[in-house]
Amino acid sequence: MISFRQAAYLTCFFATVSCGCLTQLYKNTFFRGGDLTAAYTPNAQHCQMMCTFHPRCLLFSFLPESSTNDTGKRFGCFLKDSASGILPRVSRTNAISGHSLKQCGHQISACHRDIHKGIDMRGVNFNVSKVKNVEECQKICTNSIHCQFFTYATERFYNAAYRNACLLKNGPGGTPISIKVLTNVVSGFSLKPCALSEIGCRMDIFQHLTFSDVDITRAVTPDAFVCQTICTYHPNCLFFTFYTKAWHLEPQRNVCFLKTSKSGTPSSPTPQENAISGYSLLTCKTLPEPCHSKIYSGVDFEGEELNVTFVEGVSVCQETCTKMIRCQFFTYSLRPEDCRGEKCKCSLRLSLDGSPTRITYGTQASSGYSLRLCRSGDSSVCTTKTNTRIVGGTNSSWGEWPWQVSLQVKLRAQSHLCGGSIIGHQWVLTAAHCFDGLPLLNVWHIYSGILNLSEITKETPFSQIKELIIHQNYKISDGGGHDIALIKLETPLNYTEFQKPICLPSKADTNTIYTNCWVTGWGFTKEKGEIQNTLQKANIPLVPSEECQKKYRDYEITKQMICAGYKEGGKDAWGFRRSLSL
Repeated sequence: MISFRQAAYLTCFFATVSCGCLTQLYKNTFFRGGDLTAAYTPNAQHCQMMCTFHPRCLLFSFLPESSTNDTGKRFGCFLKDSASGILPRVSRTNAISGHSLKQCGHQISACHRDIHKGIDMRGVNFNVSKVKNVEECQKICTNSIHCQFFTYATERFYNAAYRNACLLKNGPGGTPISIKVLTNVVSGFSLKPCALSEIGCRMDIFQHLTFSDVDITRAVTPDAFVCQTICTYHPNCLFFTFYTKAWHLEPQRNVCFLKTSKSGTPSSPTPQENAISGYSLLTCKTLPEPCHSKIYSGVDFEGEELNVTFVEGVSVCQETCTKMIRCQFFTYSLRPEDCRGEKCKCSLRLSLDGSPTRITYGTQASSGYSLRLCRSGDSSVCTTKTNTRIVGGTNSSWGEWPWQVSLQVKLRAQSHLCGGSIIGHQWVLTAAHCFDGLPLLNVWHIYSGILNLSEITKETPFSQIKELIIHQNYKISDGGGHDIALIKLETPLNYTEFQKPICLPSKADTNTIYTNCWVTGWGFTKEKGEIQNTLQKANIPLVPSEECQKKYRDYEITKQMICAGYKEGGKDAWGFRRSLSL
């Protein structure tokens, strides 16, 4: 007998074209037909991630080493599409099949942290160095602009000349060109998509400027921001140039050119009217959403017609597109002949690359994209661990730390006193010591979405404290820890690109081997210095508690504490605690 739950799942499986999140993997199963493309991947999870980020992939099948005697098909990842959302299933020993996670919200991520023992992920080797362990090799790859994956030969590798060698690699699609079983090697991917690179990034977009160098591919986009997001999630794009609708060459209007270079930077930026250029954000601490939520008025997105329906309002049209998993973008027409009473024509469309084939302006229509790749919840990117104090810091950029707030006290004059982090629409996390001697809530003004303190005027909006919750074990002038407080705001915050929350760590975040510790705030950049006008940032290494205890013998380092800093001093997370971001 089939239970109601099983029946519901079967109904959903046989209607995946419009169903929600399907995470089940099917063992000993191979989907027949519907092939879009194929690549080599180390496991089914990475294959599923590739399917999720491919614009048309709905289903995939993966062949582990044990599933085939054909060495050319071992570790093969086959990405598939289907107009109906289903494909025939064939029984195949050890094969694994499944669905795209396009509608799975918080599970959508391009980050793949796993390392894979006993396989050599082959590609273009562009650098080799001797390292101590695989963690160091992965870190070097993460901090090399061209590295996409790596192979590390252990100290037991058969060829003594290559023992402890770290080979940095890349491939045309960001994946290996083949995968071979090999004893005493370990392979893995760059952690740039995990927001763990130390390279730094440039978030600026440059008006009236073109970048030359090598064109990888092109896409039609409505603006430079969509172009930048596409560049960020393309495996080989380092920077881009977008030509606006006013560009003098009509075939290139609204065209986004994804680019790269051997040096990793543009070789010859050239001033040019009606062109906009910028960089991939893959090496940033916060990555943009892999989706585009803006609706463009007076614009028609052309593409292959998937379906036409009549709905009331452009927002409903976007929701309809999002629910239909194959829909990539839409146009909502307000022309009288396209309306039936309150409802108007909603055209659901798709293309080979997920972008419109053409953009037309001056129409009685509004267009936009499916939100299927948007993360659920508060849409913040939650990979950066922040801490206190920025002695030795450097200037931040707009939107780089959107959770950072400035806690200011207004007595005779108003001044910055502490930093804090947005963790919810109505909640800010900060340090308990900020309120030592200042318990009155009405003297506090909280500013969010700012970069420079000098921008704050009498007209600048601020939040006030409704409730203050200080950790029950916190004691003034006590180094024993528990220095933490929660602020409930009088009015909920509206999230924007420059004002949104940081996620709290999960249980999976307890392993900090790969984690960069980033520190932000308006604190001092040198001992006994002055509060900084521009938000500062610094990355500092985490220090084992045992080593930290030896250095600070007069203090007890408890399990609630994290130590970070340099032996030689400079940037550290100790002292100057009144300008923190947690």
